[in-house]
Amino acid sequence: MMRRVSQWSTLLLVGGLVVGASPAHAEVVDRIPHPVRKLGRGLANAIGGVLEIPLAIQEVGLEKGPVAGVTLGLVLGTAEAIGRIGVGALEIVTFPFPLGLQGYEPLLLPEFILEPGSYPSSTSR
Repeated sequence: MMRRVSQWSTLLLVGGLVVGASPAHAEVVDRIPHPVRKLGRGLANAIGGVLEIPLAIQEVGLEKGPVAGVTLGLVLGTAEAIGRIGVGALEIVTFPFPLGLQGYEPLLLPEFILEPGSYPSSTSR
């Protein structure tokens, strides 16, 4: 049983790292078929959605101070993580099909967590 859990954990971790790694050139991204990109985005968001928590703690902490960062940031980050994980799961399940008016476009912005320029850093203060 533990070996099976370990295998699944390894598979999810490697899959998340492979899918979450964004291509360096926009021309490469444009050539990815829309359903495949939607699946990759869904996997990246479902696996990496928990990163919203420390990012929100940092963002609120930089704006309002460390106490607010740890308290309010934790609450906001948890809500954002639940939303991103849910949207990621929805995109995984529905990746072969366009969704209503949205089509294959991302339901959340930034499209992938940790996109450059999406979140504040302590050096940009």
